[in-house]
Amino acid sequence: MTKVHFSDVAVMEVSNTVFKHKHATRNTLARNRMLARLTEAAEQGVLLATHDNAELMWLRRHVGTDDIAEPEPYLFCLQHDWVVLTPAERALRTIKGLAEFHPDWAFWGYDAALLWGLEVPNDLLGPRFLVKTGCSVPLSAGCRLLRPQAAGALERVDGVRVTPFWRTVEDCLLRAPFSYGLAIADSALRAKGISRDDLCERLQADCEGRHGYRRAQVIASHADGLSENGGESRFRAFFIAYGFPVPELQVKFRDPLDSSQVFRVDYFWRLEDGTCVIGELDGKGKYALQNDEGRESVDPFVAERQRESHLTMLGHKVLRFTFDELKNPGKLAEKMRLAGIPQWADLAEQWRRQWYGR
Repeated sequence: MTKVHFSDVAVMEVSNTVFKHKHATRNTLARNRMLARLTEAAEQGVLLATHDNAELMWLRRHVGTDDIAEPEPYLFCLQHDWVVLTPAERALRTIKGLAEFHPDWAFWGYDAALLWGLEVPNDLLGPRFLVKTGCSVPLSAGCRLLRPQAAGALERVDGVRVTPFWRTVEDCLLRAPFSYGLAIADSALRAKGISRDDLCERLQADCEGRHGYRRAQVIASHADGLSENGGESRFRAFFIAYGFPVPELQVKFRDPLDSSQVFRVDYFWRLEDGTCVIGELDGKGKYALQNDEGRESVDPFVAERQRESHLTMLGHKVLRFTFDELKNPGKLAEKMRLAGIPQWADLAEQWRRQWYGR
């Protein structure tokens, strides 16, 4: 037997630098892979959902760093992308992420309305509306549960299971405040091309006797598919509730300086003394000029001044509104009275009796 002495064995020492380099390389690869997945999810309009424990641990270690956020448990996104989203966009991404993480989940109420493309005011976005018997998963804003047997047949929108379109509209109108419900009802009429009478008949057939039915009918009786967005609907709700005459919507005028250009105004009042008042809700989208061949992009800050000056040349008063004015209804009402739009107490009282039932 041959004896081997330690002095005859060559021992190779591996520098710690090599181990550190390999570890750093693995971390870089993992980071690049996860950031790529987060970027892909953002491009698809969803939050990243993962069932992989290793990925989950890595993501949570890096929340608050590496530009990573966790808006809902188990759902992740790039922080810089999340902060620039509107509340509706955030809600949609959250719903789609939850649906991917929990394939058995379905959605109703305001969540389903968002997926159907209806106008859901930001103040209604928050708690999730789930079709299930219980929710053991903590959600940042809680949840509203609807038992599957009460939801009935479900449909899919963008891969997410939701209550059918008209069932969704009805659920929203049965619980929404007046101005918010009007935004949803207007967008439903606009999407389906039906009249307010059709909506009232549908509510009567499907919802009579349910809690909130009377108020849902009040909303439906004032709905108008010509309203182009939720902001316009909410201001019209103010006009109705505070006793002002309801204006005509989306009235068209030829530009007095260029007959090929057409202006479409949000509100138009024809008063008893022959005076006409144009009402305009501020917003970037409306400052594109429109001609017979379609829309032409115009710098909104320049076009705002141009549009108002041209409308004034028509010989009508132009009354501008901003969303913040809804926070002070008394001051807004005074502004309208000063513009010559009459406020009738009997109209306001009629609405109050309809809405509050007394």
